[in-house]
Amino acid sequence: MPARMKILYYLKYFYFISKNWNPWLGAFTVYHEMRGETKYGIDTIKIDRLHNEKIDSENLSHASIYQASNYYLIEKAFDYLKKENANHALVDFGCGKGRIVVVAAYYGFKRITGIDFSMRLCIEAEANVEKISKLFPGTEFEVIWADAALYQIRNYQNCFFFFNPFDEVVLLKVVKNILASLKAFPRKIYVIYLNPVHQEIFLSAGFEEEYFFKKMDYLEFCILSKSD
Repeated sequence: MPARMKILYYLKYFYFISKNWNPWLGAFTVYHEMRGETKYGIDTIKIDRLHNEKIDSENLSHASIYQASNYYLIEKAFDYLKKENANHALVDFGCGKGRIVVVAAYYGFKRITGIDFSMRLCIEAEANVEKISKLFPGTEFEVIWADAALYQIRNYQNCFFFFNPFDEVVLLKVVKNILASLKAFPRKIYVIYLNPVHQEIFLSAGFEEEYFFKKMDYLEFCILSKSD
C-alpha cells in the first residue's frame, strides 16, 4: 500500500477505535500498527470484509472479516513461547495477509504454516513472506489456500494460532482435528488465542490455560496447552 494511503488508513482506524472504544486504545493500536509494519517490512494492514471475492466453502457463513492481530499482543505471546522453548512449528488458522507467518520467523519458528480460504489473501500472504524469506534460509514457510476445518494437522506441529477467524462451529471441527493429531502423535501442544471469546471450547477439550495477558481492558490473549 502506498505511504499516503497508509497514513489515511491509520487516521481512519484511529477514528474508528476512538469512536467505538476510546482514544487511548486508538492511539496505542495505531502506534503499534505503524511500528510493526515498519519493523517487519510487510504490508498487512487494512480490514477486509471479502465482499468482492467468491469463496467456495460451506463454512463461509461462519467466517469472520480479515483483521490482522495486534503486533503488541503477538510479540508478547511469542516471547512466552520462546522462553518455554516451544517455538518450533506453528499453524496460523485464518492467516490473512501473513502477519503471524512473518513475525513467527523472527521469533525462531522453523516451520510456519498459514491457512486461509481466501485465495486473494493467500496471494498477499505469499508476497509478504517473499519479502523476508531470504533473512531466514533455514525456515520452512507454507501458505495454504484451504478450508481450515479440512486441514490435516501434521505430527510435528506444536503451536496453533487463532484470532477468531471463524465462529464456534468451525472452531469445534478444528479442535477435533488437533485432538486427533495429538492422540496419534503424543506431544505437548500450545494454542495462542487472541481475544479468546470461545476459550471454553478448548478448556472443555482438556486444554489448560498456561498464560493470560490483558491490557487496556480490550487487548487480551491466552496461551493454552495440552499433552497426551
